Amino acid sequence: MSSAKLDLRVVPERPTARNDVPSDLDLVVEVTTSRGIGDQPAMHALNLCVVIDRSSSMATNDKLEQAKRSCVSIWESLNPADHLTVLAFDDEVVSVVNPQTPPDEVKKRIMALQPGGMTNLSNGWYLGLLELQTYASPGHINRLVLLSDGHANLGEQKPTVLGAESARALDELSVTTSTIGIGNDFQEDLLAALARQSGGRFWYIGDSAIEEIIREEFSGALSVFLERPSVQVNLPPGVTIQQELNDLPKIGGRYRLRPVKANDQVCFAVRLRVNPEKVEDGRITIGAALLDGGAQAREAVVDIGLGTLDEFAASPEEPFVALVVSKYVAAVADEQIIEKIDAGEVTTMVEMLQSQSTLMKELQSKLGGARTVAWDEMDDRQARERRRLEREILENDALIAVGQLIGLLRALGEDGRADGLLELGRKKHRLRGENNMAWNSRSLSDDWSAKEALLRARRAIPALLRQYPDLAEEFGGIQRDIDERLARLS
Repeated sequence: MSSAKLDLRVVPERPTARNDVPSDLDLVVEVTTSRGIGDQPAMHALNLCVVIDRSSSMATNDKLEQAKRSCVSIWESLNPADHLTVLAFDDEVVSVVNPQTPPDEVKKRIMALQPGGMTNLSNGWYLGLLELQTYASPGHINRLVLLSDGHANLGEQKPTVLGAESARALDELSVTTSTIGIGNDFQEDLLAALARQSGGRFWYIGDSAIEEIIREEFSGALSVFLERPSVQVNLPPGVTIQQELNDLPKIGGRYRLRPVKANDQVCFAVRLRVNPEKVEDGRITIGAALLDGGAQAREAVVDIGLGTLDEFAASPEEPFVALVVSKYVAAVADEQIIEKIDAGEVTTMVEMLQSQSTLMKELQSKLGGARTVAWDEMDDRQARERRRLEREILENDALIAVGQLIGLLRALGEDGRADGLLELGRKKHRLRGENNMAWNSRSLSDDWSAKEALLRARRAIPALLRQYPDLAEEFGGIQRDIDERLARLS
């Protein structure tokens, strides 16, 4: 490892817990990496397998061509020491490129792919794991990238099963899977499960997204600090975990994190229950150990005092803890909203969006309070979180406006038009929830579905006005609301 810094922090919601009754206290564990000007992180060669969906569903809307161009862009970003394998699948899997392929043949072989039959996504992914093992070496980092619209109709199709297999591939083979959804109709559940459970990223590849994806994941050799990180939280007598404010796998009492790279940040929260009657010596010392595999990389402790109700109420709240908890709460809400979308409960969906936005606005207000740190005093990462909150409020407002049109379409029996708009909202919440759960930075294309839903709704209104002239006032009001949301989201 270079001279770049690896830090572990344990941050309590308050420095004081109550001494009279049991009380709850949120706690955040934060792992960060940073480096000084001119400092270069240790670089590792990449053992990369790109798995391309070439099934018949990829023949529509230029999806296969987009996947092939993206694969070529990834190949062109690699270094000579990197290994590249490319597989293509429909109902069968074919080998397209391997590390022995002559460089002048790589692009030609990829671009020669043609659409085929049905979609056995799980088989393509499984065989990709085997290819990675074939070319694995101690000096390479194993990564699998799956480009697909996710419309599996053969093989294993359950997100929970594939997610569990992806987690096992990380534990046993040290393989992280990232998935890239191709086209506006990609099926997000399978792709999200494969990425999340292995510590990878789930992307939507918009028109300008491939450059960012390459920069984040595939540009040359990866700068990985910790390949298999986990955190053990050590609690003293009188302190127990009341609620897991995260969805991290917990193995042997340790929280497993995604791989940590250079200039990275990974956080998670837990809610503690403090019973003052069982606390020894009137002080609470909470520790955390950061491990990479079985080796300890860092440790950190924090002391929390016991005080009266007045002392507890007067103790300052840490805004960073509220930020981390808010990401988890927002991700859980996004999952619940998806359930309402799937059930066609539009009114409930809109109410949940409004409630979610209200909580975000309350957090903004809380962070601006007199007892918290001013935004201009926060570091860059926390400032990005403020922008995330602002953006997600705008996105929710956009989907609320679309929800009004969906509700009217349902009442008119226009279920087909309504379902198309609902599907875009579903993708919005899946993408956003996955990023928040994994503490991943937002990609430039993350808001594509909110914008696309507004634009699609806006384009539908003129025909609806002609079809239902008696509802001109209702449609006109929705159109004005949509135009306003588009302007704010731009």
